[in-house]
This record gives sequence, C-alpha cells and structure tokens, in this order.
Amino acid sequence: MNENYLHFLWKNKRLPLTNLLTVDGKKVEILHIGIHNLDSGPDFFNGQILLDEIRHSGNIEMHVKSSDWNLHGHQFDKAYSNVILHVVYEHDQLIFVEGIPLPTVELKPMIDWDHFNWFMNYYKRQGFILCEPFLKEVPEVMIVNQLERAFFQRMDRKMMELEHLYQSGKMSFKEVLFHSISRAFGMKVNQLPFQQLAVGIPFDRFLKATHRQKMAIAFGVGGFLNEEKSVTYHKELKKEWDFQRYRLKLKTLNTQSWKFKGCRPGGFPTQRLAQFASFVHEMNWDSDTWYLPARELLMMLQTQLMKPADDYWTTHFDFGKEKKAPSGISLATASTIITNSVVPFLWWLSHRLSDAAYRNKAFEMLQLLPAEKNEKISSWKKAGIKPVNALESQGLIELTNEFCAKKKCLECVIGNNILR
Repeated sequence: MNENYLHFLWKNKRLPLTNLLTVDGKKVEILHIGIHNLDSGPDFFNGQILLDEIRHSGNIEMHVKSSDWNLHGHQFDKAYSNVILHVVYEHDQLIFVEGIPLPTVELKPMIDWDHFNWFMNYYKRQGFILCEPFLKEVPEVMIVNQLERAFFQRMDRKMMELEHLYQSGKMSFKEVLFHSISRAFGMKVNQLPFQQLAVGIPFDRFLKATHRQKMAIAFGVGGFLNEEKSVTYHKELKKEWDFQRYRLKLKTLNTQSWKFKGCRPGGFPTQRLAQFASFVHEMNWDSDTWYLPARELLMMLQTQLMKPADDYWTTHFDFGKEKKAPSGISLATASTIITNSVVPFLWWLSHRLSDAAYRNKAFEMLQLLPAEKNEKISSWKKAGIKPVNALESQGLIELTNEFCAKKKCLECVIGNNILR
C-alpha cells in the first residue's frame, strides 16, 4: 500500500463516505473531502465531517499507518493542530493532538484489491506516456481541459521566472526581455551559457553599440576571442573586443561552457551568437512595438530573426570553417525563439502592468505560431494527439515535463479518468 493510492481513493470518492466508522466505533460522515494539498502540510484542506451528529471543519491527514503521524514529526508541527480526521490504511497506534485522541478511520477492510493491483501495475509501465494505450477511451473534452491547465501552468511558471529576474536584478523591462531572448537563443543545449552571457553583457551599452561592436562583445564575453587565429574576420573582432573589454571592464566565459556536440552546424553556438547579436541590433526596442497587432508583431519579429547576421556568418558555421551553402535562422527556429522568449515576456508584462491586453496578444501569437517539432511532440502525435499550433504544443511539453515525466498521473485530468 502507498499513500498516493489512498489520496486517489479519497479524492475520487471510491469509498463509502456516508457510512464510515472510526476505529473506536463512532459514526463519521464525510460532508466535504477537502481540497487536495500538493505542498507541505495536511493532505486535504478545509474538509467537513459529521462526527456523532456534530459538524467539524478543518484539515484531513492520510497515512499508510497511524504511527506515521509521529514518524513524520507531525506532533511537533502546528500546521497539523487543526486536523479533524486521520484516515489510514492500517491503524496501529492511537494518536493525540493537544491531549485529545484524533478521530481515525481505517480503510484496510474497504480496499478493492483488484483495482489496487491494476493501479500499481499501471505505474510500472515503460515509456514516459504511461496512459498511451488508454487515450482513445478518454473523452476529448478532458484531454483539452488538461492541455489548457498544463499550458497556463507553463506560462505562469515562466512568468514567475521573469518576475524573479526582474526583482532580483533590478532590471528595466527591456533588460528582462533581453535576458529572455538570450536564453531562448541557447535552445536546450546551450541555454545556460547564453544566460551567463546575458548577465555578463552591460545591456544599455550593448544596445547603443554598432553592429560590429555587438558582434565583438558577444563573441568576446562568450570567450571565443581569447585566442589568436589567422582568420581575418576573427582578428578584426578581437581588435574591437580588446578595446571594448578594457572600456567596459568585461569578463569572459569559459569556452568549455559552450556545447557543439549535439548541435547541427547551423545551430553551433558561434552561429547562434552571431544571430543573437544581429537580432538585438535589428530589433525595435521601443515600447510602442508591443502595441502592434499580434500578427503584425509576429511577422516583424520573424523577419528580424531571419535576417542574415552578416556576410561572414552567412557562409561560415565557425571561425575559418565554411558552409557548403549559405544559410541562416529558419522560420521554424525563429518561431521557436519567439515562443520561448517574447511570448513569456508579454505574459509577464501583463502580470506586471495588470493589463490583460498583453496576455491576450501572447495567446493570439501562440495560436498563429506553428506547433513545435521535437521528440516529445512526435511521441504525442504517435499517441493520437496532434497539436495544431504552438499553444497546444506548449501545453503538451508542459504535460510531458511536469506530469508524465514525474508520473503525476493523479494530478492530471487524463490520468485520473483512466485510473478511476
């Protein structure tokens, strides 16, 4: 037996809640099971019970054994002083709260062992989409509902990351966006060094710099201009970098932080750094930009992102290493960067300014953007769930990372429907 299964039974009311007895024979009727608490503290908040015809309101705690109460140290935690009912699989010890015996219900005689065994075997399945064989049995409305929940959870989580960045760094709104864009350019493989890059670059001075100066600062802070190379372009950037480093008192990252392995040549960190510096230079940083209609704003950002960094990086993927054919940021990559930087920024801006217009614009942009293409989305497509835009794919990514990968099926509308 495990506690998660007990929570599941309680939450889904797979118990005779109107005909229970405490371990000392008192009749207890559950009027309200409470609100499932996923953080620290009692398992269910604000429950209501009728015990010996007297109504009690408070929290409900669940354990495999009664003695787990003391084992978990609840006797020393004031958060548990308002527990009105102890629900356990097996009663093995009388528990007191402030000297009064805690009413306890034992579930052991009520367990449906066939369901329990099926439940446990479900979690032993292989693959990160445990529910895949059962998805066709789930009503579409529940799948849509869970994807919406996952999407809003993802946006709110990203919003709070930007809020923490804003408050801890005492940044301007533009600088928050700069950090968000830098992180997105790193994609999954080089996200961390791009974050460190943004911290190491003085934003206001960087914004005022020329295109060539931005290139030199980006590559210099990134650590790619520390060594001497015979490449003329590298020498020119290094000369500019030596001047800017002295003038702005800049420090460099360790080049070992950057990962080339796992990236295609078009996604090498040298390529991304050049594209990043160029986009920052091309982008319209005026606040009026965010008043543009969603479609117009999206097209402008995609155009700026897809503009070649400069002649050198159009034909090279690293210093001295030529490409077989000119290339730059693709529409798909540009859309991914916007999805992971500008959209969360607008969501955060809506929160910070208490203006729903920015959130609505972010919502509309995601509906216009194509669904992302990655291993996770491919797996969902094979399972029969095919996102039509970035809004739906963002929900699926969050569902995969925060529910499926962590086996939080009991917190998922889809999982609950299947396990019930």
